[in-house]
Amino acid sequence: MPVPASPSSDPRGLRVAVLCCEGPYQRHLIRRAAEEFQLVGVVLQEPPPQARGSLRSRLERYRRPRSLVRYLEARLLLPRRERRAEALRQRLFAPQDSARFPPAGARLLRTSAINAPEVVAFLRSHRPDLVLVNGTQLLRAPVLELLPTIRLGIVNLHTGLSPYSRGANCNLYMMLEGHPELVGVTVHHIDAGIDSGDIILSAQVPPEPGDDFETLDVRTFHVGIERLIEAAHLLAAGRAQRVPQWEKGKLFLRRTGYDYELWQRLAASRRMERGLVRDYLADRARRDAAVRVVVGPTGVTAP
Repeated sequence: MPVPASPSSDPRGLRVAVLCCEGPYQRHLIRRAAEEFQLVGVVLQEPPPQARGSLRSRLERYRRPRSLVRYLEARLLLPRRERRAEALRQRLFAPQDSARFPPAGARLLRTSAINAPEVVAFLRSHRPDLVLVNGTQLLRAPVLELLPTIRLGIVNLHTGLSPYSRGANCNLYMMLEGHPELVGVTVHHIDAGIDSGDIILSAQVPPEPGDDFETLDVRTFHVGIERLIEAAHLLAAGRAQRVPQWEKGKLFLRRTGYDYELWQRLAASRRMERGLVRDYLADRARRDAAVRVVVGPTGVTAP
């Protein structure tokens, strides 16, 4: 059923706050939110100074020869792929160098802890109707305790296709495990779990011929940000769905056996180029038929 809300005929009157990490995609999200709504505040989560650890602790990760070789290989070979992906990003995302930051009318808070008391005070003081989230630490109390005071809730952009994949680097691991049909994005309500809240919209982001993982990642963020903005419009109009997640799926975290390393991006690209994308596209109808996505306000999902 649609979420009960006070429909707004003018989305520009919707008071929106954005919680995100620092990055080019997140700055694009902030700009899009300012274009579509009344952006009242931005909380940027930045890594604490000690997050990288000591030189000794960082080198300890590469004490095994295989890990060191992988790290050096990724450092040597990924930049060329990243430059190609950057060219695509420049085509899909508006130039940002001259953009005012934060946008006019929005206050900015920088923090190293997204659940810190100053974040709670910031949100209380700016009284958003809706909070949009991407790329932060998991939201916990006391931020989640604000939910009853935020009219349309707290909504997350997850760069993975829930419920099939939840956690970190989901699309990367789905490619490594040979499942291009499960690469996508999900816009969902925040709850106390990990990417487990009711879904508003989701979408597959299928690889295209010639894609490597870096270009696919760019297109994933482009689709995801537009889905997040679309979901905000649906919420403002009282037309958004809340679709409970229908299975547990896979949880990609270190504690479940998925320890991220930079080399994995290179490995995913190589697998794509050696036939994974070709084979998927040749059999796409059958493979996509098993995937369910939430496509709009009518409650219709596919398949």
